[in-house]
Amino acid sequence: YTLDNDVLTMEQRQFYEDNGYLLIRKLVSDEDIERFRKEFVRICKREVKPPGAMIMKNESLRSQYGQSEKVVNKVQDFQEDEELFRYCTLPEV
Repeated sequence: YTLDNDVLTMEQRQFYEDNGYLLIRKLVSDEDIERFRKEFVRICKREVKPPGAMIMKNESLRSQYGQSEKVVNKVQDFQEDEELFRYCTLPEV
């Protein structure tokens, strides 16, 4: 899964290999996170419609949150959205 290098600790590598994700706090600036969050909400509200993007919802949350972005658990194929795709190109990521 992961390669030997000095980027991640052994604990981080093991966590990733066990769980399939790794949370590194403050890796991305608060300003960028806020920009990505706002764009995510715009996509969820369909204020913007990136070509080919799929919005996946957890329908079991609809009774609690209605049509809000809180029922969205994944936005897939968002590469046509310039702002969200910028996340993928951040050197930190």
